[in-house]
Amino acid sequence: MGILVEHNYYQLMQLELFADVSEVKKKYRELARLYHPDKNPRNKHSEEYFKIITQGYSILNEPLKKLVYDEALRNYYKDRGGSQESFQRKQNARERLKKYRERKRKEIIDDYVKSENEFPHMHRMFLAVGVFLSGVLMCYNRWFINYEKFDVIYVMIGFIIFGLGCYLIANNVYRREAFRHALSLKEGRVSARPVRVFVILLFVTPVVFFASVYTTKKIHLTYFYDITTVKKVSFFNDQVMYHYEINDELIARSSDAIPGETYTDYSKMRVKFSRINPNISELVILEK
Repeated sequence: MGILVEHNYYQLMQLELFADVSEVKKKYRELARLYHPDKNPRNKHSEEYFKIITQGYSILNEPLKKLVYDEALRNYYKDRGGSQESFQRKQNARERLKKYRERKRKEIIDDYVKSENEFPHMHRMFLAVGVFLSGVLMCYNRWFINYEKFDVIYVMIGFIIFGLGCYLIANNVYRREAFRHALSLKEGRVSARPVRVFVILLFVTPVVFFASVYTTKKIHLTYFYDITTVKKVSFFNDQVMYHYEINDELIARSSDAIPGETYTDYSKMRVKFSRINPNISELVILEK
């Protein structure tokens, strides 16, 4: 009677090498309760694993077949220059790694289930999106800055809140993906979806933001504008800071300087500003 060694059934059944028949039976019953297809109807990995350990059990459960298989297994590793002891050490190392992964898998599942009971995933996602949008809106509402009021500080705070929102959304996606990965019994890393979500939010949102700012300014200064005089102009490098007064409030804005322009003659300068938001404005040089 000969047996072709296709699998190390001891390893697959999480047994010590050459364990006796009683241990084989006990372990098989334990694994069957966990991985039987009826227990896992939608898990193909579980069904495949169950078929293999059942095949191994049919050999290791019969003393005569087990004896022949054990000898074939010894010869298998001997022919490859190995030994029982070296194989056992490798097996033990793999078992330790497997137990570590199983422990981490269980921790991920338990932690996620606990957090779902305390604060469901959907609620956490709504909160994260709320933080994200709050940061974006804070930046947008303060972007047309009156430098006399140091509104730039609010814009910086808004950017920080926006970044935090990006992280919270991506973290929620990661936790959900890690939970699903743990349930699937797959090996390897969690999918790159959380990273893609974070990168898209972090880099695409500013593009949309600046496009919205540009469109807002264009509409306001085309359809809802008025003209006023300049109170003061400060010119430095390639930037010009101009001051104007609306409803007894002094507003300071900056813009790119026109090459060759000295900005000394206030009489030929005007400020075009929005009646809706006076901070939206541009400096206009009148033709001579």
